[in-house]
Amino acid sequence: MSAKPSSVVPLLERRHPQELNIVKMDTNVTLEMETIASVQNEHKLLCLQVFKNNLLVSLTVFGVILGFVVGFGVRTTHPSQDVLIWTGLCGEVYMRMVKMMVLPLIISSVITGTASLDPKSNGRISVTSLSIILVCNTVPCLLGAILAVIINPGVGVGEFDAKETERPQIDTQDIFTDLIRNLLPDNIVTACFQKTVTVYEQDIKKRDAVEAINGTNSTAAVVQSSTKGIGTANGANLLGLIIMCTLFGIAIGALGEVAKPMFQFFRATGEVILRVLRWLVWFTPLGVASLIAKVIAGTSDLEETFRKLGIYIMTIVVGLVIMVFIIIPVIYFIAIRTNPFRILLSSTRSVMITLATTSTAIAMPETLRILENEHGVDRRVSRFAVPLSVALMRGGSTLYITVSCLFIIQLVGQSLTAGNVLLVIVLTAMSSVAIPSVPSASLVTVIILLTSLNVPADTVGLLLAVEWFL
Repeated sequence: MSAKPSSVVPLLERRHPQELNIVKMDTNVTLEMETIASVQNEHKLLCLQVFKNNLLVSLTVFGVILGFVVGFGVRTTHPSQDVLIWTGLCGEVYMRMVKMMVLPLIISSVITGTASLDPKSNGRISVTSLSIILVCNTVPCLLGAILAVIINPGVGVGEFDAKETERPQIDTQDIFTDLIRNLLPDNIVTACFQKTVTVYEQDIKKRDAVEAINGTNSTAAVVQSSTKGIGTANGANLLGLIIMCTLFGIAIGALGEVAKPMFQFFRATGEVILRVLRWLVWFTPLGVASLIAKVIAGTSDLEETFRKLGIYIMTIVVGLVIMVFIIIPVIYFIAIRTNPFRILLSSTRSVMITLATTSTAIAMPETLRILENEHGVDRRVSRFAVPLSVALMRGGSTLYITVSCLFIIQLVGQSLTAGNVLLVIVLTAMSSVAIPSVPSASLVTVIILLTSLNVPADTVGLLLAVEWFL
């Protein structure tokens, strides 16, 4: 048996003092080597853990890059409609799977969140959330107006073949009446897939013309008037559902033990849905790549459009960058007193999902996971505040609407007077929580606001070419 270094040292002290220093040196080298190996193993484990934690983010970023590469590659072949359908099919299936889970998650989250809080906390959280939402909807209006006045994106655009855009049958006041109606839906089941909207019905009456042509009387159809009515549009009434679920949650909390089974049911439902969504989220890179590739491949005259509207696009992008990296971090720091960029970095996955799907609702499950698991936010707070923000927060849209309105005003040759700028800011901020539930809703809001300002909205059609991007 060989002696250990620690037992050899006393022996050498008695018999061979000259070899003592050599053994000590060997012992120190061995300890240093063991320490280095231990540190290297710790570094490897740390790198492996970092890679594992950010694997989905890395794959999603790769999916975005792949989507642009495939999209530009497919564009060169002048793809048919069938090719575009197959290109975006994976993304469409991904969105359908996630959308299927979002609404039940919102309902269960709001009910369990409000049921867990006492009435005083519910009121305080509601007021705080609404205040922050209103601030984050209004500040981009001011920022967009300042940038539009400084940069003047509508000056020097030149001639542009704008698409004809029909003015929507909706007025500014209709936006607010629809909002009030949708606050309290008359049927909670239909509210899951329909919203109440104002519709216009044309009254057409026929009359005989008094003049005769070649001896025969002619009949003409004349539109006498149009009347307003109440109709429906496809899409979940999120705001109405949140209000009703909040009332249910408050009632469950007030009843205590009697309503405990109902509370446990919705809590279990939320956890089950989150587990399914954690499985589905691994399909995000593939869905992102497919959605972006389809949009890029299906956009005609992409280079020419970006060249002519480059200043307009740059104005909005600069505004969004300032909003995300300066204004929102400042608001966060004032409210929380911690480093805002930590939560920005951890939100990369939510940002990528929103970028590809153009929907904050689809990114909501990932947002809840980040807030609760990585930042320790009380789930009773996050399960109420996040769905409310998904339904009402429109910071990016308000910046887009403000800049677009001022851009069109410049494009038609009108000057940006202080009155026009102030009116655009006020109207955009007021309508932010009630953007109509129709396709291209922000663009429809631009048309409505321009009409309120007596500005011709015929050139709004040229914005369709870049609306998917902005």
